[in-house]
Amino acid sequence: MTFTKVVLTLLLFTVCLSPSCAGRGNRLESWETTNKSFRVRITAYDERGVYLHGTYYVFESARAGSDAWREFMTLRHDDRPEIPKDQVRFVNDNVGYVFMGWMFAVTTDGGNTWSIWDATRDVPDWQWSKYGVIRDVRLELDGSGKMVLEPVDDANRKVPEFRTNDFGRHWRAD
Repeated sequence: MTFTKVVLTLLLFTVCLSPSCAGRGNRLESWETTNKSFRVRITAYDERGVYLHGTYYVFESARAGSDAWREFMTLRHDDRPEIPKDQVRFVNDNVGYVFMGWMFAVTTDGGNTWSIWDATRDVPDWQWSKYGVIRDVRLELDGSGKMVLEPVDDANRKVPEFRTNDFGRHWRAD
């Protein structure tokens, strides 16, 4: 390979890994659900870029009967798992929550505002394998709830469970 071809190849590779080249590409699929007050939609996009093969999952909400969608959470995954339809849940007409991978979001005002919990930011010194960090979340009508994380491949490490009393806006480890 000539020097010029090497330089051009490296330049193309560098440019397509830059933030201006990487990002959401083509829409792959979309899914939505609703209750009486608001709707939640998840759209999967392929990752734009020459050597990138990930997927972006964009979470949006809109009032029932409205097409004014507002994005509240985005998660980028190296692979392409299915849209987590069973991880979008409504507690009542105003409270709903979603979780995928290492992120959790909850609304208590019918989808107008969302609180985001991110294990990469909110769990100090926690290590996990791959992406299935949050195994399950259960919230009750009184705002109490529990989040269970996936265990790591270390039998000596205790897997914390998290508790909440405010529908998951704040979590504390057991």
